[in-house]
Amino acid sequence: MKNLKKNIRKIRLVIKGSVANLLFKLLHRRGFNTNESLLICGSIRSGSTWLAELISELDGHIQVFEPLHPEYVPMARRTIPTRNMYVPKEESWLAGVNFFEKIMSGKLVNFWTASQMPINKIFNAKRLVVKVVRANLMLDWITHNVDILPPALVIRHPCAIIASQLNKGWPVSKKHLLENRYLDNYPDIRKKCAKLSEPEELAALAWCIRYHAPFSAKKPYGFVVICYERLVRNGEQELQKLFNAWNLPLNEQVLKRLNVPSDTVENDSQIVSGKDPLEGWKSKLSDQQVDNILAVLTIFKLDFYGKDLEPDYEKLYAFGDL
Repeated sequence: MKNLKKNIRKIRLVIKGSVANLLFKLLHRRGFNTNESLLICGSIRSGSTWLAELISELDGHIQVFEPLHPEYVPMARRTIPTRNMYVPKEESWLAGVNFFEKIMSGKLVNFWTASQMPINKIFNAKRLVVKVVRANLMLDWITHNVDILPPALVIRHPCAIIASQLNKGWPVSKKHLLENRYLDNYPDIRKKCAKLSEPEELAALAWCIRYHAPFSAKKPYGFVVICYERLVRNGEQELQKLFNAWNLPLNEQVLKRLNVPSDTVENDSQIVSGKDPLEGWKSKLSDQQVDNILAVLTIFKLDFYGKDLEPDYEKLYAFGDL
């Protein structure tokens, strides 16, 4: 039954995305201004889709969904050949510039990236909201080499993300992670992580690499950090700093959406069942699993997350300060 529902959902996505793609290309052949398009980055299950849906509530704003997905976007597969690809800000990468300019101008749209576009909003689309979960390790490069507004970087408690990953059975490759080019800058961290073996430890390693890279960029950051926990607890305040950076009006239309679950939320999620959306991992992970995850965070000095539901915000925002 679960697989049947999944297949039905996929069929609906393909049909909806195909119709939206054809209409989008018909109406917006000239594309959009890259320096007006909005980029939202994050990790899987971090709340980036929810944030994209919030922003897309604004009139004239429409979402481009996961254009870096290698399975559904051939140009992404050719341009970004490896998972969690790291690109330092000073690197000359003309193929990357061309790729992201196509994305941010709306000239790299297909059934997959158009799958979250409401048909009625395509007609009056004026600005793109591009949502990706595969760009964290190149975020500093993007902000220095692509002419766009400051991207949003969504961060969420790793225990919440990892609990979801383990539940879905998503595999993590230790070899792939340890060979990541980013860790060439941190041989001591790589050496310590070589001992990791438990599934939750490897998932924590992936989380740490994806956030240590952008958080190690020189301050002031060229992106805006959006904390999922604060978005849940005090959404208006958290959204306001992002809307200020983008010079957008934070209106009631967006704020009402704060109480609506994302389209990607599972039926058994905390928020659908009316429970605190921050507490789910507490019952899904064992004490040992939590300890293992937090131990990996300590290796990377990303220990602003702990056993509390919310991070130590002071430590989070001070990370990297000398």
